[in-house]
Amino acid sequence: MDKKNEILENVLDARENRASLRSQFVENNLCTLSLSLNIAGYPKSNLLISSFFTEILSELKPFLLANRIVVQNNKEIILTDKAGDFFIVPFSNSSLEIIKIKELTESFESTHSLGRLIDIDIFNEQGLPISSGKKKPCYFCGEYSAISCMRNKRHTYNEIREKISSGISNYLSVKNKELTINKLTSYASKAILYEISLSPKPGLVSFLDSGSHSDMNFFTFLNSSASLTPFFREFCLLGYNYSGKYEEALAEVRHIGLRAEKAMFEATNNINTHKGIIFLFGVSLFSIAKLLSEKEGYNDTEFRVIIMKICNKLVVNELVNKTNKAITNGEKVYVKYGIIGAGVRGEVEKGFPSVFHKSQAYFEQYLTSFSYNNQHEIQQILKTGLLHIMAVNNDSNILHRSNLETLTHIQTLAKDAIDNNIAYSQLNEYCLAKNISPGGSADLLSVALLLHFVKNEKI
Repeated sequence: MDKKNEILENVLDARENRASLRSQFVENNLCTLSLSLNIAGYPKSNLLISSFFTEILSELKPFLLANRIVVQNNKEIILTDKAGDFFIVPFSNSSLEIIKIKELTESFESTHSLGRLIDIDIFNEQGLPISSGKKKPCYFCGEYSAISCMRNKRHTYNEIREKISSGISNYLSVKNKELTINKLTSYASKAILYEISLSPKPGLVSFLDSGSHSDMNFFTFLNSSASLTPFFREFCLLGYNYSGKYEEALAEVRHIGLRAEKAMFEATNNINTHKGIIFLFGVSLFSIAKLLSEKEGYNDTEFRVIIMKICNKLVVNELVNKTNKAITNGEKVYVKYGIIGAGVRGEVEKGFPSVFHKSQAYFEQYLTSFSYNNQHEIQQILKTGLLHIMAVNNDSNILHRSNLETLTHIQTLAKDAIDNNIAYSQLNEYCLAKNISPGGSADLLSVALLLHFVKNEKI
């Protein structure tokens, strides 16, 4: 037997086995629904094709559920054989007329961008196929039916296989991008919600109180958080699609950031709740998305390299005032304290040293899926993560409201409070008495949480 005949024999044997599986369900008076792919030539399956099949199956199942097509999932069969990838599941012909089910599955095929590669078959309880009589158009040209082009050999094997591979690759690439952007956006929102939920915090707004702030509360932050989510997505999309020079990216990030600030102020009645986060998450989400668009996974070192390239010489360019007259709060603090007063610009220029000092390793060890189920435990973990950052961060918010001596004292109190609840209470009392709010450290806690979620949750 030559190779061509051997392949054909193997495919026919595989199809015979599939028919046998269907017959077993028919013996129990069950209808069946099956999914396979229309792949020209051989092999009928490889890593790319199987990945596509898995994606289509993940789309088909909720489609069936949404349309009240009740299948017996506990009896489903998924296999890969010489005829390709195959899924079959039985269902009882009770909730919908079987012809209606066929129409719905044909709608799934026809509205899908690669629907001509998808083949969903419906068989009744006697094992007879339910057919609409429609012929599938050729995947390559779309002008004739698939069977007509096959019989008349209008297209070469290589042409068809190349188009199939290209179409599947592009489709999976788009799906992966969508999944990545959605996950990153949700992690960003979750990070800022976790930060505001830590209660109490030294001088900061929390669920329990407003700390050293008289113009905002917990719900002000919730309103602000909700308004920013669409812009987190934009930062991610910008990074994922970016192909320019890193030193030119900051302006594009800030363009989105300015619109985010406008939305924030509208949501909070002109109260600044998240201006720092908009900047920090802007460059962070851009960098993470850019990294994930090029690599298989996230890496701290590569993330920091991108951040430092984007923010290279940021302190000199934006805080060294050429007019010898400091105007902004950031400029004033920098003029007075030098690099110690560089604030978040200094942090991003150096690749978030305060974030990577200890909080990341601490979260890695303690912030797990198990801790999420215990509110008291997660509060303790978030508190310790914040204290690790406060102990080393030269928070320009504190310098602006007070002085270097106060900053140094708060750093000492934070270090002492890491394993001491009494010391933590004393830190809270000190911040309230001095009307101090370490907002820069709170923002960096959000960054630390964002990076932790990216590294430890599925993306």
